[in-house]
Order: sequence, then structure tokens, then C-alpha cells
Amino acid sequence: MGDSEKVALIIRLWIVHLSQNKNKEVFILEKLKREKLAEGMYFSTIYDDRFKTGRISVTMLVDLDENKAAANAIVPNILTRSCKAYPTFLQLSRKLDSIYGASLTGANGKLGDFQTLSLSAAGIDDRYSLDGESVSKEMAELLCCALFEPNAENGCFSEDDFKQEQRQLFDAIDAQFNDKRAYSVKRFLETMFKGDKYGVNKYGTKEQVTALTSKTAYEAYLEILKTAKIEIMYLGSSSTDDICRLFKEKFSAVERTPKEGKTVVLAESDKVTQQRDSLDVVQSKLILGFSTNCADPDDKVPEMKLACALLGGTAHSKLFNNVREKLSLCYYCTSNYNPSKGFITIESGVQTENIEKAKEAILREIEEMKKGNITDDEMNSTKLSLTNRYMSSVDSAVGTQAWYTAQLLKGKQTSPEEEAQAIGAVTKEQVIEAINKIKLNTIYVLTNDSVGEGE
Repeated sequence: MGDSEKVALIIRLWIVHLSQNKNKEVFILEKLKREKLAEGMYFSTIYDDRFKTGRISVTMLVDLDENKAAANAIVPNILTRSCKAYPTFLQLSRKLDSIYGASLTGANGKLGDFQTLSLSAAGIDDRYSLDGESVSKEMAELLCCALFEPNAENGCFSEDDFKQEQRQLFDAIDAQFNDKRAYSVKRFLETMFKGDKYGVNKYGTKEQVTALTSKTAYEAYLEILKTAKIEIMYLGSSSTDDICRLFKEKFSAVERTPKEGKTVVLAESDKVTQQRDSLDVVQSKLILGFSTNCADPDDKVPEMKLACALLGGTAHSKLFNNVREKLSLCYYCTSNYNPSKGFITIESGVQTENIEKAKEAILREIEEMKKGNITDDEMNSTKLSLTNRYMSSVDSAVGTQAWYTAQLLKGKQTSPEEEAQAIGAVTKEQVIEAINKIKLNTIYVLTNDSVGEGE
């Protein structure tokens, strides 16, 4: 039995161990049932009785457009603030309280070159309700009320709801600036993906948020319903026939022409882009971006994931042990692989005087990996760390639904167990081959040039 086979066996045993410790069955993909409701729209059911809660979500995928991002971003939170049947936040809250304290939330994110807009309802699983009451059906009806019967009149959202959520959007943009690590990542992405959809902020800009009105927000809502690719998902232990039928009926009244789109993978560049911003910061930020020539659905993605984790994705990675601990050049130094766009980022917090030293040390660790300087202990520890991470991602109803929604949006149907087993099968030679594909693309520095030391 070779080393890779031994580690694969260890991972399989580890998966069983984790499941037995929880006295639960390992979640398997066969429990996911997916049905096409219409063009560009699917309804998925995850039968899972591990939790006391059930969840229903509607996730809408639209192009990440710099001219529409702000208007799109505000829509989910307006829709979940009130609706025609419950036109005030207080009335909606009381309704949710009456459904055993259910919740209704909106979210805005991005996945590859798309903006993800979602509405979710969560409450106790039907098997815990009194007198056989169908909580899942009530949640679905309320979710449909929010989505299809918003608190709007004459082509405009409620002005009070709009103003409140506009303020929240301003706060979200301000929070990105106030958190200098988040701000540095934002500026790095804008630099690396200049002219690319992925460089667009999912909140838009403050100027765009200022220009929004309750009318333009409502127009964005109508456009989303018409053109978005939609994934509806239920997680729980109940039958979903009535819920699926309800959504199909509601969407049948909407004229839909869903737009097709595709994420463009980051291409290699012969030129390294460099950007240095100066702000009143005490701790400088250094971010390096690399193209990988490897992205979903490439079957080499697990190899790149493991290579990135070995480099800086765990507490026993090369960047953590060598650059941070041994050389004391960084306050943090981590790597992350984005399989949708096919790039790796290495983030670090450094003293201004150590920026160049840290950059050289990071690049040196990559060169050492390219030469094959990877130990069996590093391989095994990283594989087990990733396995634990994958398995833990579905420890909650929220995590389970998030995992499978993301998979389906990416056009995949991979379980955490399958991800872990794919990682377990990767060999050292494949890791070396993967790390040799990466190429430096962008160097970003955020610093206060008048300050010499970090905190």
C-alpha cells in the first residue's frame, strides 16, 4: 500500500470517526433531490433529520455588474424587512414569532463573476410542531409573500424600508474601510481584476448607493426576478411536494428570460501589477496574487486546493511555521485558493520595514515547494486538517444548506466526504505539479509610509 493509499484510508476512517462521535450518520449526497421547475430554475430537497430546524432558501444568481451591484445588493434586505401582508417590520416580526420564532433574512454575496442574492426562512422542523402543524409550509408561504408580494406601491418600495436599508448599505461599505484587512483585500481585488467583473464590490460604491431611489431599487427587483438563475432549496425532514408546487405556481406568473453567464478564469500575465496605497495604518498589509491555470470544473482542482493549504492554509503550513513563526516577519500570513476564478491570494500583516523581507520569504517558500521540498508529515497533517474542515462545514443546518447551495450554483454536486476523499488521493508529485502552475500576478501593499513599525 502506497503513501497516498494509506492517507486515503486514514481519511475514510476519520470521516467514520467524526460521524460516530456525533452518533449520527454521515451525510451523503444521495439525500439531495433536484428538480427543474423551469428554464434557469431548480428546486432541491435535502432530507436531513440531524437538526431540530428546517430551512428554505431562494438564491438568485445575476451578473456582477458595476452599474447594478448597489441596486441588486439592497433588494434582499428590503424584501425581508416587510411585505404586503405585513407592511411594517413590527408586524412581520410578530408573524415570525407566531411561527415558533422563525426567521426571515436576506443576503448578498458574490461567486465567480456573479452576484448572489438570497432570501432564507428558518424555523423548527415540522416533527417538533404542535398538532401536526406544517411549519415548513408556513415558512414557504411567508417567503413567497416577501418575494412576490413586496411592500411596494406605484412601482416603488416603501420609502421607510428603502431609507433604512440604504443606511445599512452605507454602513456595510464603511465597515469595509474601517477594517483595514478587509479594505486591503477589497483594493487588492480591484487592482488584480481591473476591468474584470470580479473586481466589482458586491455592495457597489457609496456614490451608487447615494444615487439609488425606492423606484430604481424596485426596478432592480423586477429585473432580478426576470433574468436571474434561481436555486430554491429546502433542508429538513418533511415532504416538500406542497412547497415545490407553491414556488412553481408563484414563478409561473412571472415572465422570465434567464440570462446565461460564465465566469472568466484569471489568465496568466507576463507583467506583475504592483499597487501601493498609503493610509493612516499602524500595521501594513501585503497581499500577493497568483494565477493558477486551474479552476472549476478542472479535475486538478483538489490538487491545487491541497497545494494552497500546504503553503499557507493551516496552522502547520509553511508560511505559518517559517515566515510567521521562525522568521517573525508577519503578524499573520495565510493563503487562499479561489477555484471559481482560478487564483491564489497570500495575505499578510507586517511591519512597514519588513514588507520586502516578507515578500521575499513568501516567494522563497513557494520556490521550495516547486522543488519538491514537502515532507510526508506536512502532506498527511494538511490532508487531515482539510478533511476535518470539510466535515465540520455540514455540522449545522446553515452550513449544510450553504455547502450544497454553493455546489449547485457552481454546477457541481459534490459532498464534503467526496471532497475529502479527493484530497486524500492527491499525491506529493501532483502537489508539486500544481504549485509549479502558479505565477505571480499582482503585488498589493497598504501602508503608512511615515510609520516604521506595526502593532
